[in-house]
Amino acid sequence: MKKIPAKEEVVEILKSVSDPETNLSVYELNLIKAIDYVEEEEKLIIYIDFRARTPSCPACAPIAWIVQKRITDELSKAFLAYPGIKSVEFRE
Repeated sequence: MKKIPAKEEVVEILKSVSDPETNLSVYELNLIKAIDYVEEEEKLIIYIDFRARTPSCPACAPIAWIVQKRITDELSKAFLAYPGIKSVEFRE
């Protein structure tokens, strides 16, 4: 088993995680700006851009947070399946 996913596997993971509102993948939505791997900590750092999807309506913000949480949870679950990844961190 591979320690960390190859570039092609990363793309497939990004294509497999969908936004529940639009049903488009995070890959199609271009939400992921970069991914870094910190080998010493076996940590994946995913730079994600939710700014364009954050509503200006204060009442809508909690719904957006739930959607964003679901996306990050699904990404974490997919990447944590690799033995060389012990944690996943999201940054904007």
